[in-house]
Amino acid sequence: MRKIALLGAIIAANFAVAATAADDPIGGVYGNTVVITIGTGETTKLWINTDHTFTGESSKGRKFSGKWVLKENNTKFCTTPDLPANAPKDTPAPKELCATFEAGHKVGDKWEQTQANGEKKIIEIKTGM
Repeated sequence: MRKIALLGAIIAANFAVAATAADDPIGGVYGNTVVITIGTGETTKLWINTDHTFTGESSKGRKFSGKWVLKENNTKFCTTPDLPANAPKDTPAPKELCATFEAGHKVGDKWEQTQANGEKKIIEIKTGM
């Protein structure tokens, strides 16, 4: 098995060691695009990196970034968005948001997920970035 090199500084202490691709519960998304579609048909694209950062783009072209971590025995995928550079000086730091996570998804997988608020989303992993 080939090792996945972690890029940059490790953000979360519980991810202090490199994982092999087969052992990494989120390994199927690295180098690919995660497309999230909500009920209105709007999509968000996410690019998840091995260094526990992500970038994204909304269907309206708004770009964003942040950090991610798996929690609760790899059952929750949690993100903390970066504060935009043009945010007013007194803007509070963004809060962490968590969603149910199912390990082992790979390119070509597409599934429906219901959020805690009852909102349904379609999640798909597409080849490439």
